Amino acid sequence: MKKKSDKQHEALRLARNKELKAVHALDPGFSCQGVVGEFIGVYIQSEVFSKKLQHYYRTDTNKSGRDQLQINTLKAALKYFNITMLETNISSLFQGGAGKRYSKSVRQLRNGYLHALSPEDQKEIMSKASMFIPKLKRFINNEIAAI
Repeated sequence: MKKKSDKQHEALRLARNKELKAVHALDPGFSCQGVVGEFIGVYIQSEVFSKKLQHYYRTDTNKSGRDQLQINTLKAALKYFNITMLETNISSLFQGGAGKRYSKSVRQLRNGYLHALSPEDQKEIMSKASMFIPKLKRFINNEIAAI
C-alpha cells in the first residue's frame, strides 16, 4: 500500500473535520418538543458524530467492523485521534444494554424512551437532561484538529 504524502494527509484531515463539524448543522430540531426532544436531538447528533469518528478510525487502522456504535471502538478512536474525554463521560453517555434505573446512560435512556415509550425513562430524561445535554454538546464540539 502506497503511503500518503503530507499534502494528501492534510486534505484528508480537512475533509474529515469539515464532515464532523457539519454534524452541528444536522440538528433535527426536536428541541421544540421540550427538554425530552432536545435530549433526543442532541443524542442523535452525538451518535452520528461517534459513528463517523469510528469509521475514520477503522479506515486508518484497517480494522473491520459494523457501523453501529461500539463503546470500546469509540474509546479507541478517541485515543487514536487524541480527543480527550474522561472515561466515565464516554460510558455515561454511550454505554449500551438495559441499564439500571437512575444509573442509565444517555444511550440507554434514549433506547428505552424511543423503543418502548417508557414513562420511567421519560421521567429520568427530564430529571437528568440538564446534566447530560451539556456533556453531549461538549462531546460533539470537541476539538478535532488531530483527525
